[in-house]
Amino acid sequence: MKKLLIGILSFAAVSAFGVEGMWMPQQIPSLAAELKKAGLQIDAKRFADLTGDPMGAVISLGGCSASFVSPDGLVVTNHHCGFGALQFNSTPQRDLITNGFLAKTREEELPAGPGSRVFVTTNIEDVTARVSGALAPSLSNIDREKAIDRNVKQLVDECEKPGGVRCRVASFFEGSQYLRTTQMEIRDVRLVYAPALGIGDFGGETDNWMWPRHTGDWSYLRAYVGKDGRPADYSKDNVPYHPLHILKVSTEGVNPGDFVLVAGYPGRTFRYRTAAEVGEMQSYSYPTTIKYATDLNNILRDLGKADKKVEIANASRIKGNDNVLKNYTGTLTGFNNFHIVGQRQKREADLAAYIASHPEAAKYKDVMNQINALHQQSIANEQRDTVLSWILRSSPMLGQSITLYRLSMEKAKPSDLDREGGFQQRDWPRITEGVTRAQKSIEPASDRAGLRYFLNESQKLPANQRLAPIDAAIAKAGGVEPFLDHLYANTKVGDVAQRKAMQDETTAQLVARNDSMIDLVAAIMPLSLETEHNQKELSGAMSKIRPMYMDALRASNGGRLYPDANGTLRVTFGQVKGYTPRDGVMYTPKTTISGVLAKNTGSGEFDAPKAELDAIRANKTAGYVDPKIGGVPVDFLSTVDTTGGNSGSPTLNAKGELCGLLFDGTYESLGSDFVVDENITRSIHVDAVYMLWVMDAVDGAHNLLREMNVPVHFGGGAVGAGK
Repeated sequence: MKKLLIGILSFAAVSAFGVEGMWMPQQIPSLAAELKKAGLQIDAKRFADLTGDPMGAVISLGGCSASFVSPDGLVVTNHHCGFGALQFNSTPQRDLITNGFLAKTREEELPAGPGSRVFVTTNIEDVTARVSGALAPSLSNIDREKAIDRNVKQLVDECEKPGGVRCRVASFFEGSQYLRTTQMEIRDVRLVYAPALGIGDFGGETDNWMWPRHTGDWSYLRAYVGKDGRPADYSKDNVPYHPLHILKVSTEGVNPGDFVLVAGYPGRTFRYRTAAEVGEMQSYSYPTTIKYATDLNNILRDLGKADKKVEIANASRIKGNDNVLKNYTGTLTGFNNFHIVGQRQKREADLAAYIASHPEAAKYKDVMNQINALHQQSIANEQRDTVLSWILRSSPMLGQSITLYRLSMEKAKPSDLDREGGFQQRDWPRITEGVTRAQKSIEPASDRAGLRYFLNESQKLPANQRLAPIDAAIAKAGGVEPFLDHLYANTKVGDVAQRKAMQDETTAQLVARNDSMIDLVAAIMPLSLETEHNQKELSGAMSKIRPMYMDALRASNGGRLYPDANGTLRVTFGQVKGYTPRDGVMYTPKTTISGVLAKNTGSGEFDAPKAELDAIRANKTAGYVDPKIGGVPVDFLSTVDTTGGNSGSPTLNAKGELCGLLFDGTYESLGSDFVVDENITRSIHVDAVYMLWVMDAVDGAHNLLREMNVPVHFGGGAVGAGK
């Protein structure tokens, strides 16, 4: 790995043990003393080596995290991260979502579905100088943004030329630094094992983000490559990928106070957003999202009650919306409990006082005023833009239409560097896979019902926020319902074969189809492009001022800054620890299978499979009981600092062994994307011991236990005997 500029570490400072910080792997050696004091028993420098042990085993699924746990490319991640593969392979006659799935042989493993990926990070390098180091101060805001965008695309193109890799240039510290990440892109991913829904999602939305928890949130996939060892499209001739490093799965469990470390790909945090920005999230963005996600899910659930096929088609959308709902609802509570806006106001007041008392900081004097002015510009049309985004989100068919139409526009541009990100040649295979995969989620009645709701919402917008192309289309048809009649009677977008054909057509050819969905997108596109242009102009302006803001914060805090999460590989550490959510209530950090039995109702969200209940009642637990708690552990709490995207991240013990999987946070922690409270903020992990017990005593996944070289207690045959 190329050595990073020392400047990357100038932002870092060791905070109190396990309180907060999603550290870049390159920063971990600087925390060696703290980690050793906390209990780490291996060399901290190993976490900076992305191709070594253990980091070489930590991977991304493109939205979730995961890890290799066998020499034959076996991948473990969360159940909800493998949910799409279960949905893709489910039918009313073979409902894998409800019943689970286990491949006893390699031949029985199922394709995870188009677009499934395993990304193995192999290199991170500093490219700041090439992205923003040579930008002329005289550039306009829009030209500055275009220059940065072009530089990033050139760096990505250069990186991906050898083939078989996916590269990304990410911004750190609000544009102060840019790092290029190289990842091997494995395209043949197969579903191997997932427990029944009554284990993998035990407690459902009632227990989501809650403690105590008894959810077995895990599933297994496998990565395949061509016979030459290089990434390849799905083929029966492909062979399992052999990772250079795997994680040893611990059979020991964890105890209160134990050191734990999580490595994964957290999505986004907002710890450096201003008071005005987080205030807008609290007053508008979050409440609006809660309302719309709730209403859409109610519509989709009602439609699926009488038809299993409809229920399966809508399952992933409902699950995703439910997760957002619980997250945003809890975060709104966190805004009040943590006084997030007030904390930001104090931070900005302290910064102003620092600037006023330090002559060398005078250059930062107007930073906050400039950011606040740009923020006001960014929300000028937020009602209009929010409803438009939900119109597209509510209708998978309309979403596919806008992708295909925009693809035709971008393909017509003279070079790949001129095309918008997401529509370059590197993205075309993913678009093709998305076109195919979308068919499992396209259900015309659900599509129409969701779209109807948001078209009606568009008619409630104030005069200065109207969606003119939508208004015109509805007026021409004589109302929302006649418009929907025409829209769904005159489109072929719901036909996967027609969508595949559309991918190769020019914009003129698409328009010549006189397809009602395509016609609607064509009418919407000018507004969409105008909004995109305005966003780029604002982004260009922010790219000048945000780094100054971060520099001012760094100076005023003596270097005590770490970067916000941005989907790149991070390491966070802490200890197994309970918490007190409110007066008179204290949560212990571990749960056991006795809680599964106590919570089980036999229906709905608390419907554990009979095989598990029988095993618990029969005390079929030999080899898995934690003597300190007197039962088989299920889930545990820790103080590690995590967020969305960390789902499926391997939780490592002091020896660097996999002792669990991160899958959630607590409800009281849901403000932690903005602020961390060491007394309240907790992450939830499924205990590896519970995983192994279910695989052994309940589901009979003995082939996988042996593959991971884990003792088998209830399967007969040799213990830990390989495949």
